[in-house]
Amino acid sequence: MSLKVSFLFGGVSTEYDGSITSLINVISSYLALPVVARPFSVKRLYHISRYDGLIRTIPVDRASTTNDIHRCIAENSTMPGRKLASVLDSIASNAEYIVNLLHGQFGEDGGIQTLAALSGVTGTFGDPHVASLTMNKYAMSAFVSALLPNEVVRVPKTTLVKPRGVSEAIEAVKLSRGPIVVKPNSLGSSLFCGLFRDPAGSAAEIESLLGTIFTYDSAALFQEFIPGDEYTCGCLVSSSAVIPLPVVKLDAEMQFCGRDQKYSDHIAKKTVVDSDNEVYGRVQTIAERIVSSIDIYNMARLDFRVTDTSEVWFLECNYIPGIAKDGSFEMMLNRRGMTVIDLISWIASNATPFIKPEHYINYDRI
Repeated sequence: MSLKVSFLFGGVSTEYDGSITSLINVISSYLALPVVARPFSVKRLYHISRYDGLIRTIPVDRASTTNDIHRCIAENSTMPGRKLASVLDSIASNAEYIVNLLHGQFGEDGGIQTLAALSGVTGTFGDPHVASLTMNKYAMSAFVSALLPNEVVRVPKTTLVKPRGVSEAIEAVKLSRGPIVVKPNSLGSSLFCGLFRDPAGSAAEIESLLGTIFTYDSAALFQEFIPGDEYTCGCLVSSSAVIPLPVVKLDAEMQFCGRDQKYSDHIAKKTVVDSDNEVYGRVQTIAERIVSSIDIYNMARLDFRVTDTSEVWFLECNYIPGIAKDGSFEMMLNRRGMTVIDLISWIASNATPFIKPEHYINYDRI
């Protein structure tokens, strides 16, 4: 077993818990395998504390259990920690391969990707510019709208709202007739995402939600609500091809998949779509075309809505999909005959690592 990987997880974003559940699913799946069946060895687990932003290293060996990992995470804040920049320099000098499981702000918005590129760390970080693009829902929607014609995929009408423009936005809402979705521009996990079927009569509630959003994000979105069903499709990206994964459908009450429908007792039902379904092929093709058009590395997951008249609408692109147990991405992998362990082994063996381009040009030698 020559392949060795380390994991970076936790973080300081509101999606910290999602990062933990992704890590736990990977490690529990790894430890459940006989030693001889493990396609890689786990070298280190780097936990970024949500409380102080410092990194503590969690040891993993043949005797480790999932309970050991949980206990170390819980007790980590009492142990001495190191600053991220220092740890990245150490990782680079040791030539460690890092699987980035940081979700949300800083984890997939170009922050950690920039630091990894500057430090020379190899792993699943990818291009900082592309991470920043995909995390910005407004910018990514504009990109897809410009990339593909409406007959292929449509994009909901979206208004960007900044803190200084709240009064104007609320006045515009009072004139709205159709339902709208209000959500942060760059948070994931459907955090602070709300559907307002009567926006004109919900101005006070919308203004209150905006106040909450601006505590964690610099911008919010007012987005046209598209009736229909929600679908999600992942893609694996090798050095030579984009491979679309099976499509998963999310069935939620009132046709809306907010955070409650994804993570609470009201969770949406998730099913893998049959491959002979027309929606399956169309969504896969659109996802592949979008991912192929930007320099996404390793993997991504794209969300869509499909109306009763078979129109496909793009919602967003998740640069680092969650790989928690029984999540949409794991369901896609399983239908393809892969586990999360297979995924990591595949990425480390097949994906092209991002290499920071040279920025200095010596004109005298051109």
